Amino acid sequence: MMSPDTGPSADDDSWRAWFGSHAMSEADVVLWTAVLVATIGDILLTLTGLTAGLQEGNVVVRAMLAEFGVAGFWLVKFGAMLWLVAGWRALDERKATAFLAVFAVVTLAVVAHNSLVILQHRGLLVLAGPF
Repeated sequence: MMSPDTGPSADDDSWRAWFGSHAMSEADVVLWTAVLVATIGDILLTLTGLTAGLQEGNVVVRAMLAEFGVAGFWLVKFGAMLWLVAGWRALDERKATAFLAVFAVVTLAVVAHNSLVILQHRGLLVLAGPF
């Protein structure tokens, strides 16, 4: 027999307790999806760039790579995700959505930049310089 503290209702209650008053809006779902997809892209492109001999552009990540190798890179990425979740949870719904949006835009911009750098490095893209 199940105790009153277990089962689906208890799971829902603990979920609500952790997320507090945040309801996951459609915008939040879209933004979290964009953040996760962009973060995966950033990770893959960073590892690809490092393998190709390119240098990490983020000074914090570069320092962690120098000190701890790839484990330092993963630590920074994990820390960034913890920071994002904590910030999203701590802010009111409007500010939390804006916070996610800024993180998504920045991460997508990093992915676009890294893609161009890697394509250019491999000779698959030639960007015109100043005239």
